[in-house]
Amino acid sequence: MGLAQTQEVLAKLYTNTEFRERFFANPETVAAELGLSCDEAQKFAQLSAQEVNIFANSLKWKRLGEVRELLPRTARALGKNFTALFWRYAQTHLPKGIKKHREDAIAFANFITRVAQAENVAPPWIDDLVRYEKTWLLANEPSSRLNVSWFRYPIGIASLDAMNPKPTIAIWFRLSERSQLRHIVRSL
Repeated sequence: MGLAQTQEVLAKLYTNTEFRERFFANPETVAAELGLSCDEAQKFAQLSAQEVNIFANSLKWKRLGEVRELLPRTARALGKNFTALFWRYAQTHLPKGIKKHREDAIAFANFITRVAQAENVAPPWIDDLVRYEKTWLLANEPSSRLNVSWFRYPIGIASLDAMNPKPTIAIWFRLSERSQLRHIVRSL
């Protein structure tokens, strides 16, 4: 087994809960599915399930911290539900690439929106707030020149406690890729 394949199997063990559970329940079968030899399977089977789980959880906590920094108002508004929703989301999504924290936060925002609508997650304006912060992340790309979004609530106000329905428009724009991102929020 080459280094790349070893790293691929370890990455899957550390990031995919279902795979990890299947592997430690029956390492030979899962190893055979991956095309590993018996010797290779035995080497992976010698890994401590407890230590792998601890390391996997530390990776998820780190991801949660990064996403919380990128969606601060959503995290504050959801409180403990933010963490609970992130654990559900992290079971099915693994970010990749050089901007993986940003991509992770955007994908998590999409997840929150879907779950909030399907499960009536409180507060009622959470969908607007998540879309607002997600649009901030999208607008921060230097190639993004103009983003316009409508909201049902005044998401730009300083106090989340004072949210009452009020049509609001938010505009993000920059004059060139090198110019500073500008932002306007107006409630009607």
